[in-house]
Amino acid sequence: MLSLVVIEWLFAILVLIVFTNRYIFGSLLRLSDGRTTPGFGKDPMVWPRVAIVVPVFNEGPSVRKTAASFAALDYPRDRLRVVFVDDCSTDGTYDHLKAAQADFPWMDVQKNPRNMGKRLGIKNAVLRIDSELVLSVDSDVIVEDSSLKNLVRHMYASGADAVGGCVFVSNADENWLTRMQAVKYWIGYQFLKNLENAFDHVMCLSGCLTLYKRAALLSVDADLEQRTFLGDEVKYGEDRFLTRKLVERGYRTRLCFTSRCFTKAPATIRNYLSQQLRWRRSNTIDFITAIPHMNRFNPVVLVHYISIAFLLFFYPLFLVSQIVRLGFVVPMLEHALLVTAFALPYELNKHKLPEFARTSGIWFLSMAFVFPVMYITLTPLAIATLGTTSWETRGAKPAAKAG
Repeated sequence: MLSLVVIEWLFAILVLIVFTNRYIFGSLLRLSDGRTTPGFGKDPMVWPRVAIVVPVFNEGPSVRKTAASFAALDYPRDRLRVVFVDDCSTDGTYDHLKAAQADFPWMDVQKNPRNMGKRLGIKNAVLRIDSELVLSVDSDVIVEDSSLKNLVRHMYASGADAVGGCVFVSNADENWLTRMQAVKYWIGYQFLKNLENAFDHVMCLSGCLTLYKRAALLSVDADLEQRTFLGDEVKYGEDRFLTRKLVERGYRTRLCFTSRCFTKAPATIRNYLSQQLRWRRSNTIDFITAIPHMNRFNPVVLVHYISIAFLLFFYPLFLVSQIVRLGFVVPMLEHALLVTAFALPYELNKHKLPEFARTSGIWFLSMAFVFPVMYITLTPLAIATLGTTSWETRGAKPAAKAG
């Protein structure tokens, strides 16, 4: 019983640190940071050349909608280039890319000679282009027409080297699972990165929508060339890995709240669990491999980063101790109270999202059951399967290891 009490006390301390940093300290820092206001940044005298690089694997016809959103961007066409990089898709995606190219002949479609993963696909494309800025966009994403200009303004005005946009769910009302995720995505981008953003030290910029200075990407080219863990090539968690390497080299990473895109959330339990498992593997490997480089992190962000790492491992232990002492119902009720508090700000602000990205905040209550179950089952499984090389995206099949 003593060991269970110790676990619960340690967990309580970690939760207090993380909660304070994310939702109190971080929110106060955001409110006091003029760079987070909608009017921050001015148009440059000449808009820089931007290459949009889109790694693609088994996305099917959705890539055509992504291409159409690029064509609708409010950005000078002569300063814009689009490069789709197909990673040997097996479901006809390449044919859909060629069809999109027929609709928009100014967009390029390239195909990797072998399946090499998102990281190397982006890396090789960056080496072949000469644009000053590179915009990474996932292949199932719809980009808001003002997003690119807002990212450029924010980058130039803040002096950042990489700026990410906010990601919301495009199929918000498809079923209960996408509704739950729609609220979760909104909460994540409104709260979870505020402390890191205040110090220009965001530790994970999403590949859904992030603008990089090409020079910064070239500086970490050697890091991206070979990424292994315990002898296995790692192809998941590319966004987090790339961002951390930039931070380790002293580059400034930020989030722009006025730049938005919309992605499809997994609509089936199988795909959702696959995504969550991949993210947990990514987090675990990131925390482990960051240990030798932590002296390069901002001290405030470092405390937050370490607290999150320990929380990742202690949370399943805490849940087990709670279930042993109290049964499953009590922890679930505790989570229900917590998620209700987070659903309220979503309800008050969802009118700012387009209609297709809105849902009812009440659906976030399902997280009270999903969250603890996932942590008890998926976190240990993620640790046990860190060596997998699969993208594990929609329709993906395990990729063969690089020879």
